[in-house]
Amino acid sequence: MKPFLLFLCTLLLIVFTRTESKAQQHFEPTWDSLAKNPLPEWVKDAKFGVYTHWGIYSVPAHGGPDYIRNLYEGSRTDAKGVYSYHTKKYGPLQNFGYKDFIPLFTAPKFDANDWVHVMHDAGAKFGGICLVHHDSFLLWDSKVNQWNAGTMGPCRDIYGEIAKAVDRYDDMKLLATFHHGRSFGYATGGMRSDDITDTMRKTWDVFDPEFHDFYWNQWTGTASEFSDQWKAKLSEVIDTYHPDMIWFDGLRTAMRGDHPREAYVLDVLAKYFNDASRNHQRVAICNKHGGEFNFPEDVGLKCYENGRDMPTDVGPWFLIDRAIAYPWSYVNDKRYRDGADYHVRSIVDVVSRGGIFLLSLTPKGDGSIPPEEREIMKNIGRWMKVNGEAIYGSRPWRIHAEGPTITRGLKRTNKGEEREQWDWRKEFTAQDIRFTQKDNILYAIALAWPDNGKLQIQSLAEGCKETIQSVSIIGSNKPLKWEQSKKHLEVTVPETPPGEYAFTLKIHIK
Repeated sequence: MKPFLLFLCTLLLIVFTRTESKAQQHFEPTWDSLAKNPLPEWVKDAKFGVYTHWGIYSVPAHGGPDYIRNLYEGSRTDAKGVYSYHTKKYGPLQNFGYKDFIPLFTAPKFDANDWVHVMHDAGAKFGGICLVHHDSFLLWDSKVNQWNAGTMGPCRDIYGEIAKAVDRYDDMKLLATFHHGRSFGYATGGMRSDDITDTMRKTWDVFDPEFHDFYWNQWTGTASEFSDQWKAKLSEVIDTYHPDMIWFDGLRTAMRGDHPREAYVLDVLAKYFNDASRNHQRVAICNKHGGEFNFPEDVGLKCYENGRDMPTDVGPWFLIDRAIAYPWSYVNDKRYRDGADYHVRSIVDVVSRGGIFLLSLTPKGDGSIPPEEREIMKNIGRWMKVNGEAIYGSRPWRIHAEGPTITRGLKRTNKGEEREQWDWRKEFTAQDIRFTQKDNILYAIALAWPDNGKLQIQSLAEGCKETIQSVSIIGSNKPLKWEQSKKHLEVTVPETPPGEYAFTLKIHIK
């Protein structure tokens, strides 16, 4: 090889090695080390994700995903009417327990490509499913635990099929959510010791040692064994499917009881980050707040269930998750209180604050997506296709909003306590504006259409920091008349709105 070529190859090798070294980061199983994993840019750009709450509980379709806990509480409380519903429809618990729904959970209408298409068509940039809820049934083909969809019920690798479907889209990342940290003692958690009779102990399957690795309670198993399996399950999913994001529910509460042990959580998260770093994959973990965060506050992406416990000045970056309609899973005669307009306005408000919006579908027990949910998703997608440039890849502006409508207030809990709560069901006005920005473009999204044909933005009044070069409205080719005064920027909009809700002004600034 000629000296010059040898020198060039050596130089390229050095540059490549240094780049590789810089790209690969090693994480120790400590919170301080895990906190150094930066939030990937793709998360900041994605803004919108979709997943599902679907499992054995979708077969009886009554009460919600907590069916197992409500069922074994028994007749004393008959929570959500689950016990009476169950015994009337399926018979007494000594004859038909929760596990007996598994052979009925065949999911003949489940189609991973269809599910992911619905997500992607709605504009989701990341998607997946809840792989295991508190009932401990796994929706992947597992070698760790026998109670899984690969060998029982559907006899299909549900998550594996979802992962392949997501991988078909170049602009979509894979999400995995886990709720089973709280599974130990969950099925029997509503019981009182003095309510448990000898007959129940002998005839109810929840007390049968044969099913200890499904029902997971103090009478049939140990928190230590559960913790071992939790770690093995998470490791299995990471090794097999390589999700781009993992979301956890209720781990802080579970770790207090060593199910799982905090050391196991640290080990799994360090493994996840290190594996991803070696594969040049940018991954994120979601740190849910349920009274307190799963992890120390600086670890992972802060998450708030529909804004619960979220401070007013939360700032970037954070995530809120919500069901498309409640309860969290499909139930018979389910009602859909909110349409796409509610979810779109929520997305706009959340994104303007530097947030990411995660929506959960609630498929039926047979694996089909309810037509009401398909319609909502279709309409979200219709808005996103027109206005998505103001959402995807955007960043917060110097202020996130202006307008008279307050989305923050007090809500009385079932215990009679007043707690701060976010409310995106307010009647918004044309004065309610949300801002995002991208390079030299400012997006001002009006949450309602003005009756007088004028949109007025006080933050862009004469003398503001920005120099306005042009103003247009996304979805319309008609030129707009606009002028700045000392009070506001006033834009005369077309007679016909370019859509049904949330209207985006595209403002070129300097």
